[in-house]
Amino acid sequence: MKSTATPADALPAVDQAAAYTIREYRMPAKVFHWLTAILVIFMVASGVIAKQLGDGPFADTLFSLHKMTGALTLLTVVLRLVYRMFSTMPEWRLSRHRPAVLHWMLYAVVILVPLLGWAGISDFGAREIFPGFSLPAIWPEGAGYDELLLRWHAYFAFGLLTIIALHIGVAVQDYLTDERPAQPDRTN
Repeated sequence: MKSTATPADALPAVDQAAAYTIREYRMPAKVFHWLTAILVIFMVASGVIAKQLGDGPFADTLFSLHKMTGALTLLTVVLRLVYRMFSTMPEWRLSRHRPAVLHWMLYAVVILVPLLGWAGISDFGAREIFPGFSLPAIWPEGAGYDELLLRWHAYFAFGLLTIIALHIGVAVQDYLTDERPAQPDRTN
């Protein structure tokens, strides 16, 4: 009869606890995390609602807030990465069952989405956030790629929601299994 042991069950007891340990982040990392989460939620919600409204002063205000939130999100994530690169992380061993690919995909997409949007509004010529303040152009105005850039901006934004759902699922799994590795059957 084949064993039904999972990879974590096959680890010695000491390594099982290490495989399921949740990393304790420092306060700046927690602030960056939750600030990014709030900005991303607001950015996606304002973009979807403004797009559904179409035209009008309320939609224009939401689009302006969406652009400002996108720029703040991009700045926050870049600062978060700089902090992560130059600060020492608490002792922690990577889980044997989960590589860090999800986190790096999350970083990449949360940077790519605002850049695609910014390039799209640069091409379209709608960089103004509020009267007297506009984002600098990062793409030539009138190049003719605005629809394509903004379409990919939307595709990656919804892809970002998928990655966020996976991230939340992994966090919930980590919370539920924290320091409670599967116990080997000792009845034999």
